[in-house]
Amino acid sequence: MRALRNREIVCALAFIARLVSAPATASDPVDAAAAAVGEKYQVNIKKLFATKCSWCHQGYGMKQADGPKLAGTEKTLEQVRKQIQNGKSPMPGFKSQLKEEEVQALAEYIKTLPAN
Repeated sequence: MRALRNREIVCALAFIARLVSAPATASDPVDAAAAAVGEKYQVNIKKLFATKCSWCHQGYGMKQADGPKLAGTEKTLEQVRKQIQNGKSPMPGFKSQLKEEEVQALAEYIKTLPAN
């Protein structure tokens, strides 16, 4: 009887551990976009965005602040990539601060964010 109870406890703890460690669901567009791009480029895209972009683009690009909302941009991937590299007043360019792969990852992340 005691062994059965211990087994039930172990199973319950294992189930809880799986729930806690489960990856973010697609219901969060930021996490979904970050997971897809982060896996492709092997970069923590949320951390990169937070350190380089979030000063002006809030909510990981989902909200307007000093800079515009990036989610749902009508710019092409190439236009977004070039703007990250070269800037466009008042936005500074980041080509001297970021590797080409990081610029591409940020551009793909931004293009992956949904308009809503």
